[in-house]
Amino acid sequence: MAVPKTAMGLMLSIPLVFTTAFASGVPVQEKRHAKPRVSEERIYRDIAWMASKDDARMAGTPGEHQAAKVIAQRFKKLGFDVKMQRFPFTRFESRGAALTVSQPENKSFETTPLTYSPSTPAKGLTADLVYAGLGAESDFASVDVKGKIALIKRGNLTFYDKTQNAAKAGAIGVVIFNNTTGKLGGTLGQQTSIPAIGLTDTDGALLTNLLSSGQKVTTTMKADTKVINTYSQNVIGTYKAKNTRKAKTLVVGAHYDGVDSAAANDNASGTATMLEVARLASQKKLDMNVRFIAFGAEEAGLIGSEFYAQSLKPEETANISGMINMDMVGVGDKVNVLTASANAQSFVADLAVEKAEELQITPIRGFSTRSDHASFEPLGIPVAFLHVSEDPYYHSDQDTLDKIQKPNLKNVGTLVTNLVLDIANNNSGAPAKGQMQSLNEIQVKQTHHDHGVNLVTK
Repeated sequence: MAVPKTAMGLMLSIPLVFTTAFASGVPVQEKRHAKPRVSEERIYRDIAWMASKDDARMAGTPGEHQAAKVIAQRFKKLGFDVKMQRFPFTRFESRGAALTVSQPENKSFETTPLTYSPSTPAKGLTADLVYAGLGAESDFASVDVKGKIALIKRGNLTFYDKTQNAAKAGAIGVVIFNNTTGKLGGTLGQQTSIPAIGLTDTDGALLTNLLSSGQKVTTTMKADTKVINTYSQNVIGTYKAKNTRKAKTLVVGAHYDGVDSAAANDNASGTATMLEVARLASQKKLDMNVRFIAFGAEEAGLIGSEFYAQSLKPEETANISGMINMDMVGVGDKVNVLTASANAQSFVADLAVEKAEELQITPIRGFSTRSDHASFEPLGIPVAFLHVSEDPYYHSDQDTLDKIQKPNLKNVGTLVTNLVLDIANNNSGAPAKGQMQSLNEIQVKQTHHDHGVNLVTK
């Protein structure tokens, strides 16, 4: 994600405040009727095995598959009903891209291949560059790109549609430049007929100025990529209610895949915390089923959670009382309780705020579509996304175990455990107390998750 996952893409216009207890790592206060005690050391150890190497759990890789097996084993040891929900996944590997100009002058540009772009020949594709506006079919009607490389500006259409429109018009490659400051990276969503690479807004402007001045621009584009058809999977562990007849179901989720890093905070931290909540919940007899789901392929566009949500029958959807999601809970000093839309009314989020305040944590309510809860809210399921911000190491090789702050694990683990046990001991699915505040009371700006459209970031 080009913008950090600060509240998963949130730009909050109000200060994010933490109590001294959270910021300093002082143990949270125990309630009179104490819930099971969360072990931050156990959570930390689980993060350690998940984030033990670089490129640890990229979707569709052996590392992700092995993590899924271990998580399934952990669920089985707790006595849960376990299901591995496999789905097809196309994995993309990139070893870089390049763009050089040989006429009217020699110049090189920094660039990246768009995800799912096919590879060019090793020597690259050399041809004249032609500006094709936003890459709409109408843009190609007025220019000749046959056998040439199309230069296209980001905006309006998906990267995939822009590239395929160019291919239909006879182009052999596409260069898409940003319409905002900085590099352009992202996904085509699926493999295209011709290679496509991304360029900064500044370099795009330089090239368009050369072309608009009437100069011939000859370029060579290279993309060294590989597309592999494989699979990812959701690991589903269900803890059955003490009376399964007509019991409702609470979903608790976290994605276990990561980007090309050790992926310690994003999202071994959420997955490991979920495993600890599952362990503690299994010690109680509950009125609801609690379904713990480790989602695969979240980083590729919420693919695992969307696959699960779309697999639900109407009666199964109606039976789900709420969904709790944990993503990036190990680094930062601000707790965010998020829904997927600004106007969402969620007793789960309201109750999460209440439980946080009981622990002397001051949470921030907001909204984001940038994690797996966003696959559930459109189904009418109340959601709460727990996220700690900010993480300066997000989506970088520095997302390693040594950055994890154990007090965060303790606090978020305790908060979610309390939340799960309170909801799951009320089979009606209705809020026990709940503040029911509208997010209209909070000014929030958000950069949306573009999925396979113009996905620059997560």
